Amino acid sequence: MKRWIVILICLFISGCAGLGDYSIDLSGNYSLLRTSSHNITIAPKSKNGEGMWDENVIPAKVVEVGWNKDYIIAKQQAYPNEEYFYWILNVKDEYVEGPFILNDFQKK
Repeated sequence: MKRWIVILICLFISGCAGLGDYSIDLSGNYSLLRTSSHNITIAPKSKNGEGMWDENVIPAKVVEVGWNKDYIIAKQQAYPNEEYFYWILNVKDEYVEGPFILNDFQKK
């Protein structure tokens, strides 16, 4: 009986919201934030406290991201038409360009 109770509790807990949430530090003061399967954004860390972020600079749903010390490049899947857009974030100047369609992004 105890074994079944433990199994049921594990199943219940694994289905709770928030367990799949995470943040990944990127260049500069920015993080990739996942607060649900469809809400994955890029935002600067807040100066007000640990584990806090300011307003998103790249909106949901970020599906790919690459970065170095100077730039963060992101691919966004827009809802509801599921088109892809591309963003360039200049970390040093804190300047965001986008959204671009693929052809314009490749030219940039």
